[in-house]
Amino acid sequence: MKVKNKYLFIGLILSIVAPTAMAEPYFYNNYVKSYSNCSIKVLDDNSVDISFRVNLADNLFNLQKAGKHLRQWQELIKSERIIPLSRNNALLSLYFYNTDGSPVLNTQFGDIRDLKINGVSPEKSNNTLKQIIFHSGSAAFNQPYYSVSFNVAANVLKSIRVGATVGGILIASSTKQEYFLLSSKGVSFNSLGNQCESFDPQLGIAPPTLSVDPKFRLTSETWQLKTVDLDHLLDSIANGQSFHAPLVNPIVSRFCLHYRSMGVSGYRYMIKASNLNGLAGNNQYFQLKEKEGHHTIHYKVRMKNADNTEANFELPKDQKFIRLDKNSDMEQMCWSPRMRLYPTDTSTNIGHYSDTLNFTITPEA
Repeated sequence: MKVKNKYLFIGLILSIVAPTAMAEPYFYNNYVKSYSNCSIKVLDDNSVDISFRVNLADNLFNLQKAGKHLRQWQELIKSERIIPLSRNNALLSLYFYNTDGSPVLNTQFGDIRDLKINGVSPEKSNNTLKQIIFHSGSAAFNQPYYSVSFNVAANVLKSIRVGATVGGILIASSTKQEYFLLSSKGVSFNSLGNQCESFDPQLGIAPPTLSVDPKFRLTSETWQLKTVDLDHLLDSIANGQSFHAPLVNPIVSRFCLHYRSMGVSGYRYMIKASNLNGLAGNNQYFQLKEKEGHHTIHYKVRMKNADNTEANFELPKDQKFIRLDKNSDMEQMCWSPRMRLYPTDTSTNIGHYSDTLNFTITPEA
């Protein structure tokens, strides 16, 4: 008996397809006439609203009157034929920068919300913010302007330095080949976020940083001192020494500063305090006064930060600028107050002593 062995050969073919590459755009100097209605602002949820209006150059889409544009486009893309600009498409290119002026490389298309040009949402972007494509079969882009608006999701931007430019697509009538055209005249925003500034997308020079309100908020309970033994206090004063007056509840008495981290970027701040009872001893001490106002106790406050000794300061003495932490988007820094009592020029007696401190936060000029 003859046995025939049959062999089954299975071939595996692995196809690796490269991601679709977007065509490099051509930059055209006469696409935009001007920009207006520029606005950029941080909302309460830390997202960023951005809008502006693009006043387009005359006759971009009018074939009968676009002769100058058509010839310049032909020369720019080195085409043998004249290729018109599609009135059904628009392009948007967005640029974001870090505090140091370097480009932000990790912002994704998904970070941009409610993006529209003349009410039309984008068709695609290939997850790049440099060539966002809009398409409309209606007359949305058959206007002498583009009205652009979008929102950047909360906490995506650590520094708000934004530039943008717009454009369109040249489409060959016979081959349907597309050429992306962007305006070399871009737009950015002034530091207040309410005026348009020029921006050159080819140079990539970072635009001004938006001045963001840090929205400082102070939290602290009443600093209640433990009862001080008068004899111990007088003994310390007699020996020319200061006296540590511990707090009843040190944890609850922490002095905390809450703020937007993007609002303090690049600045140092001085935290100062004035008091109700005034200063004494050549402005070296605050004063605790008893109810009747006949007796006073001098004191100082040492503010200690558990995470950064460079942020420690003493009141009322120090005129010291400190740099606030920026590790998270809504940040806080806290200090533990430590009170020390000092000799006074008046007699000290049994009683209830108090003072009120008012804190101010001043940025370095």
